[in-house]
Amino acid sequence: MSLRIVIADDEPLLRRDLKEVLEDLGYRVVGEAKNGLEALKLIQRKTPDVAILDIKMPEMDGIQVARKISRQHPVVILTAFSERHLIDKAKEAGVMAYITKPFRVGDVSSAVELAVSLFMEKSALTERVATLKTQLETRKLVERAKGLMMENEGLSEPRAYRRLQEISMKKNKPIKDVAEAVIMMYG
Repeated sequence: MSLRIVIADDEPLLRRDLKEVLEDLGYRVVGEAKNGLEALKLIQRKTPDVAILDIKMPEMDGIQVARKISRQHPVVILTAFSERHLIDKAKEAGVMAYITKPFRVGDVSSAVELAVSLFMEKSALTERVATLKTQLETRKLVERAKGLMMENEGLSEPRAYRRLQEISMKKNKPIKDVAEAVIMMYG
C-alpha cells in the first residue's frame, strides 16, 4: 500500500514537480494546497499518511500548520530556508524531517520514510507512556484502598487485595473502579 500524501507550497511549479517525484516514487498525492490555511483544511478532510509543507506560505505558514497536525500526521518541511532558528521552530512544532529546495529525489524519499518511521515510534512511545500512567494510577488507587480496608476492616494486606479482586470479579468491574469506590466509602 502506498503512502497518501498532501503537499502544500505556494509555488505551483514546485508543487507539480514534487507531485511527479512523489508519484514516481510510488506515493499517492491525495491533495495539493497553495497556502497554509488551505493545507490545514485539506489535511483534516483527506487524513493523509504524511504532510509535506513549505515553511513560508500565505495565510498560515508551514510551522503553524505543523503545530496543529503533528500529533496526528507525520510532517516533512520542504523549504528554501535552512536557518537554525527555523529548524528549531520546526522541531518544536513536531516536524519529523526537513528538506531544503532545490530538492533531490533521494532526499524526498528518505525524508518521507524517516518521517513516517519516527512518527510511528513516537506514537508507540506515547501510547506506552499513557498505558504506564494508567497502570501507575491504578496501582496507587489499589494501594490506597487496601490501606483503608486494612485500617477499617482489620484485614491483612494480602486479604485486602484478595477482597478487592473478589468484588471486582463479582461486580464485573475493573479493580480500579472498585478501589475508587472503597476510597470513597472510607475516605
